[in-house]
Amino acid sequence: MVNIEKVSCKYKKTVLTDVNITAERGQCIGLLGLNGSGKSTLLSAISGIKKPAAGKIYIEGKTGFVTQENALIDELSAYDNILMWTSMKKEEILKALQGPELSILKVSDFINVKVRNMSGGMKKRLALASVIITGPDVLLMDEPLAALDIPAKNDILKFIDAFKAKGGIVFIASHEAEVFDHCDKIYHLKDGKCVLVDKTRSVSEIIND
Repeated sequence: MVNIEKVSCKYKKTVLTDVNITAERGQCIGLLGLNGSGKSTLLSAISGIKKPAAGKIYIEGKTGFVTQENALIDELSAYDNILMWTSMKKEEILKALQGPELSILKVSDFINVKVRNMSGGMKKRLALASVIITGPDVLLMDEPLAALDIPAKNDILKFIDAFKAKGGIVFIASHEAEVFDHCDKIYHLKDGKCVLVDKTRSVSEIIND
């Protein structure tokens, strides 16, 4: 379970005020908003990277954060990048990558390829696998579909559904319509507020409110 209660975040000025969100096991929470609306800031607060200016965040279990930038080292292979996140042996990593959820990402297909030679889709799959292999209960994703081709998008979305199905909680910050079809609740971030919206409405309609 994740409970965000009356949370406010600020840098030089207040970015978000009085945010209240509750997420149960098996739920995906969508954070919708324009650039600068506070989506990434809220994910950073949930992950513990940024301390809220006010309020409390309660998380049951371990969090994993897949940032928009992909925290990968170009000169290393997929395997060596994963190794930086875990003490597992190579045989254990390869076995984990063939598991029910991680196999969806197909990282085993390019396990020896260096990051500098990967496509954007391969990098995103690897970044996600590197976080998931650490065993998070709560997965935070910042713009997970940005600049990906259709097959990569489909695999990422398929993985999200699988992670939810085993009881994981997902928070996704995005502005892409496909993402929100997989969310149980959608919050619109605008003018420092975070408001629960009707998920049957279109993304463009919500954004233009």
